[in-house]
Amino acid sequence: MRYSIALALITMTISGCANHAGVTPSQNPTLGAISPSTTAASSGGVMQNTLDGWLKEDWTPATAPAPVVTTTTAPDGTVVTTKTEDAKIVTTTTAPDGTVVTTTAPAPAEPEDTTPFTLQKYVDKWKVYNDNKAKMNEGKPKEPSHIEMIESMPIIGK
Repeated sequence: MRYSIALALITMTISGCANHAGVTPSQNPTLGAISPSTTAASSGGVMQNTLDGWLKEDWTPATAPAPVVTTTTAPDGTVVTTKTEDAKIVTTTTAPDGTVVTTTAPAPAEPEDTTPFTLQKYVDKWKVYNDNKAKMNEGKPKEPSHIEMIESMPIIGK
């Protein structure tokens, strides 16, 4: 008897909520006006944004190939210098009479790398990154490590 009353109450409660329109908060326009849901439009989290920023500002420039400069001299004395930088090809032509002509053209797109990812590729890129990072930080003062910062605190450290 007790169980049948509880079962009847649960059934009425569940069926009563399902039959009324507007019970679901996501479909309630009044609730949407008071407290709009921004979860669908939110961007990535802090870790993803930090990683994206690090890749854009630090990793990509450090692992980018060095600009290629080619200089050729024609038999008539014309010097042609071709430089590849920032997805552009800059060609400077210097004529024997001193006339300089500079042209800029977009570099051809690199073919897409369809080879499967291997750990060796990552290790090679990491080596290039570390070598370039060391060159970029040569004249800058070294950032203190966390251990050095803690040791420099008055009560904990020296």
